[in-house]
Amino acid sequence: MLDILSPRLALRERTDETIRVERALAAARLMLSVSALAALYLNPAESFPAPALVFGLLVAYSAHALALVVLLGRWSQVPPRFAWTVQAADILWPCLISVFTNGPGTPFFLFFIFALLAAAFRWGMRETLLALVVAIATLAGEAYAVDHDWFANGWFAHAWSGEAGSGLGIGFMMRMVYLIIFAVLIGYLAEWEKRRRSEALSISHINTKVRVDAGLKATLQAVMQDLMKLFGSRELLLVAREGKVQRANLWRVERVADTGGMEFTWRQLDDREGQSYFFELPAQCAGAAWLQSGPVSAITVDRDGKPLAGSKCQLLPEFLSRHAFDRLLASSIQVAPDLSCRLFLFEPKRGGLPETQLRFLRDVTNRVTPAIYNVYLLRRLRSRAAAAERGRVARDLHDGVVQSLHALAFRLYVLRTGRMSERDRTQELLDMQELAQKEAASLRGMIQHLQPFEPKHLLNSLAGMIEKYGYDTGIAAKFVCDASDVNLPPAICREIAGVVQEALANVLKHSGAESVVVRLSSQSDGWILTIEDDGRGFEFSGRFTQLELERVRRGPLIIKQRARAMGGELTLVSTPGRGARLEIKIPQGLQANVA
Repeated sequence: MLDILSPRLALRERTDETIRVERALAAARLMLSVSALAALYLNPAESFPAPALVFGLLVAYSAHALALVVLLGRWSQVPPRFAWTVQAADILWPCLISVFTNGPGTPFFLFFIFALLAAAFRWGMRETLLALVVAIATLAGEAYAVDHDWFANGWFAHAWSGEAGSGLGIGFMMRMVYLIIFAVLIGYLAEWEKRRRSEALSISHINTKVRVDAGLKATLQAVMQDLMKLFGSRELLLVAREGKVQRANLWRVERVADTGGMEFTWRQLDDREGQSYFFELPAQCAGAAWLQSGPVSAITVDRDGKPLAGSKCQLLPEFLSRHAFDRLLASSIQVAPDLSCRLFLFEPKRGGLPETQLRFLRDVTNRVTPAIYNVYLLRRLRSRAAAAERGRVARDLHDGVVQSLHALAFRLYVLRTGRMSERDRTQELLDMQELAQKEAASLRGMIQHLQPFEPKHLLNSLAGMIEKYGYDTGIAAKFVCDASDVNLPPAICREIAGVVQEALANVLKHSGAESVVVRLSSQSDGWILTIEDDGRGFEFSGRFTQLELERVRRGPLIIKQRARAMGGELTLVSTPGRGARLEIKIPQGLQANVA
């Protein structure tokens, strides 16, 4: 019950939820009123002192229900306080009808049940109990008036005169007990369902903050701030460590006392300080809760949030001296064999008991961590691809431009110090000029390859690159594309150009091919880049996916990294002695997520 009555774990409610709830209740209210009218019409033998008046009240209630259905059908959102006004009317209508019937002993007592259902459907447990109190107080006031003959000669006394034990008798008390039991049950079930839905919506909202284009730091900041808002906590720490000997990194979000905002900081921990956060955990323990700054945990749970009986966690003195708390939740996250994290949440105010809070924290971390880890991996792969690209450029500069400059310098030295005829000197200068122009053109092409590709220029760039490749190498190179326009993001265009450039370089160095064909084709679910040659192929034979290539540590490394960076699916087909085909499929749904 403490969990049910505590504030919910919810970041936000759906904007269209209120209008949908009110429309459903309006339809149910109209069905209830029409059913009551039909029942009274088919069975008019009820001993009411004024059946015509009761029938008129039901007609008025039906008109009220119909007006709400029409009104809500025209609105796109509900005005403020509308729900509270309609809820008050839902309680007052059955109270008014009961005045002119036999009190709570008639079938119209069902209207009170609807009022409690409406409160539970709209809000939850606490509001249902409030509606129950109002309904019981109103009925008790009517019964008290009957017992004290306040309306001895009026409609009120005649209406209640047919009820055995009318007033505050045993019949009235039993019906109130039934009403209380129903309110508690329906309120509990509605509150439980709303909490589960709010928690699922909150986890979904946090997952939307995980974005590749934002980067790891901005993603962690957004996710940690949402977690603090969700629990209403004072401070949140995330400590990550790669391996057991490397230093740990600490990300921290805390509330600023003066402004009420949140401050995000990051720093690297030394070995001793990092060890205080990575204290030893018992077997199967993935989370724990501490109370009143105690060093020994009060609750421990496994990866699925199930309590571990008899299992305890001990905080180190360095941690206790650095952080004071009344309630602390900790969750251990094993992302990969070489990467582990600890999440510490101080003073969580929402979510009920510590065990319930800890279970939900484990649920959040289990669902959000894989998405954040993908951002980490993708950024790491891009860094490696960029480093490999820089290394390739450095090698090309060293083997090409730098060597040519050394040759030019040596020939200039010979030209300055040696004795040559005028004809030989002129020829030497002409050769040096051609060499300088050739290396300038090569350097210009290298710079163009390093520049980002615009989608509208991708096809022309690839066609020019492949045409120049065939002219320079003597290999019959052909570019084929079945689309006149490319709608890919610039980042993917850059990766495609890098894949083609790397693949052509590999064909020249290793394959001994006489021809190569590059195809870029459009399909309904994405794009396919294919590079096929008739060379000697790889040393292995068959069709391999990227996962299989990674497992056996084969295939072109840079191309595999670029394919993963653009979110593509790499397939390599090798036939030794007959050539190889490299195929990368870029799904349509992943294109917008690559920055």
